[in-house]
Amino acid sequence: MRLKRVIAMTFNFRDYIDFSEKLVRDSEKTTIKARQLALLSSSLIFAWIAIESFVNNMIDDFNQIPPDMFQMHEKAFLLEKSLRFGDKGVNIGKFIIDKNRNEFRRLEDKIFFLIAKFSSANNIKGDTLWQSFERFRDKRNTIVHPRRDNDLSLDVEEVVTYQNVTKKIISLISENVLKKKILF
Repeated sequence: MRLKRVIAMTFNFRDYIDFSEKLVRDSEKTTIKARQLALLSSSLIFAWIAIESFVNNMIDDFNQIPPDMFQMHEKAFLLEKSLRFGDKGVNIGKFIIDKNRNEFRRLEDKIFFLIAKFSSANNIKGDTLWQSFERFRDKRNTIVHPRRDNDLSLDVEEVVTYQNVTKKIISLISENVLKKKILF
């Protein structure tokens, strides 16, 4: 019987960006088109995961700070849990966070919430960075949710553009929420 070897590590957003950039370099070394597309697709996914990692880790950090920083509905939103009205026991007549019922949120909704909560920035959705982010999201969705009628095409330049979008979105969030500049 062969023993299963488990490897566990913790990654942060910078690790995912590094993975993404390495995959692009690897894609430039091969002439096999299918391999290039696989490497570029993986690179794009790692770039997206970098943003998710940054946002989700920030939210986890916020969940460790004083409980009165967020209203209950905001806390439920951040935890991606359901908010419900208690109808029995000690919770009757009160709103409670149902830790057994998930309500997953879109990444862009989390970003909007964090920026609106912690800064005076308004209407980031209309700027060119956000439009690039939406194109990035659409391309990511094409990879993650494939359909027979959607051909996937990627090139190095496009993926590098999305890597830059990743860095700019992370910087935007950091500057507006944490009031810190992040250098890449």
